Amino acid sequence: MTKDKILNVALDMFGQFGYEDTALSDIAKTVGIKKPSIYNHFNSKEDIFREVLDEVIRRERAFFSEELKIASDLTCEEQLRELFEQYNERMATSEVGLFWKRVTFFPPECFAEVIKEKFKEVEGTFTEILKDVFHKGKEEAVIRDLPFETLTASFYTVIDGLFLERHFYGEDEYLLRKEASWKVFWLGIQHPEI
Repeated sequence: MTKDKILNVALDMFGQFGYEDTALSDIAKTVGIKKPSIYNHFNSKEDIFREVLDEVIRRERAFFSEELKIASDLTCEEQLRELFEQYNERMATSEVGLFWKRVTFFPPECFAEVIKEKFKEVEGTFTEILKDVFHKGKEEAVIRDLPFETLTASFYTVIDGLFLERHFYGEDEYLLRKEASWKVFWLGIQHPEI
């Protein structure tokens, strides 16, 4: 139980303050233990970070496989919009989203490559969901016959841009930009005969 609490507190602190500015003593104090007690569960701060990263991957996979199941009776556009909304919201408001924002914008140098690999791993899981929706859209002739790589790259580019936009703008401006981004994205991939 204490190990899980350490990981949860570390996830929150790494997301808020970054790896370098999170001390083991701060984690211990927040958990309600003394710093030496951390060593009953972890060898170092590096070990905690690695396990937090693995835990984030587990949570993301669970989210994508369970919570992002989309009703098959929705249209392709509705399915994509739902994925778009859920992904944006998760990355903006969840503890995991805050962690990703911190470690992708300001990666600890010793973990930079591992973070990239893990992020691509998570993205790969989401890409499989997107491919299913794009495949449905192509079969129903509501999406242009573009390569899946082009469709997923454009989706991610919009999502990544909004991830940054949310950081810089107030909620009202962000919502306007999100709506405009969705409109242009959908018009760009929509089959021209619709």
